[in-house]
Amino acid sequence: MDADPARRTVAEHLQRAELMFQLGQVPDAREEVDAALRVDPLDPDANAMAAACAVAEQDPDEALVYAGAALAHQPEHQRALIMRGYALADAGRREEALQAAASMLELDRGSWLHHVHYALITRRAGAGQPALDAAWNAVNLAPDQPRTHMTLAAIAESLGMSDLAKRSRQAAADLSPGGEAADGAPEGVGADLPPLPPEAQRARRRWVDAERDDPHWREKIYGPGLFSGALGRSVLLGIAVLFAIPALLGSEIATGTRVFFALIAAAAWVAWFTVLRRHRRPE
Repeated sequence: MDADPARRTVAEHLQRAELMFQLGQVPDAREEVDAALRVDPLDPDANAMAAACAVAEQDPDEALVYAGAALAHQPEHQRALIMRGYALADAGRREEALQAAASMLELDRGSWLHHVHYALITRRAGAGQPALDAAWNAVNLAPDQPRTHMTLAAIAESLGMSDLAKRSRQAAADLSPGGEAADGAPEGVGADLPPLPPEAQRARRRWVDAERDDPHWREKIYGPGLFSGALGRSVLLGIAVLFAIPALLGSEIATGTRVFFALIAAAAWVAWFTVLRRHRRPE
């Protein structure tokens, strides 16, 4: 029987979040991440995981806030760096995304996983040849990893290289336990074959979809009350991070001022979580 959720540690919440994220249950994973952040709003792992969920939910602006919060405390946090690259690409900030991907790769050029993410980020940012080169590098570094072949298949398919994509899907299927390629499938794999990295996947958003032809788009963005819309929630989150960083890291700031900043940050975090939870209730 599960322990009392109110007594779980950040690590326990993140363990559950990771499992749900891997299973594609992004909203459930986000609930666990939110719980972890309530325990420690500045935990780098929790913020990086929140960024991954935001990327999967197609919210690059929120992902950038979370990734930035993680990197403020741990500048070389792997997941936060990766998420920042995806979020910049999704936000249409092409040059920054390419630079972020390059910085991530520089940390460890021998990591096949870094090459996988570099390939996917740069392709998402619109760069074809660098993405293809990185995908090949990933395969060469880890030819026994199905994920590297799946990445090469995805990049090749996006570039119209159907033969290479088909061969790569088959190679990935051959490396999977009992997996066989399914001809014609977008990722052409058997049930046991691991998909692309979870960070590279997208889940259909269940909330705050203000489409261009939605008659209620103003209410979704601005909300019926103060800070209740998407814009207001972003403002609250920005205030929380803006005041939390100097409160914790501003060693040259007077103690009274740091306490004041901490109180503002805490109030903003509480307000943000309260509004967000109310907004995410099933309709």
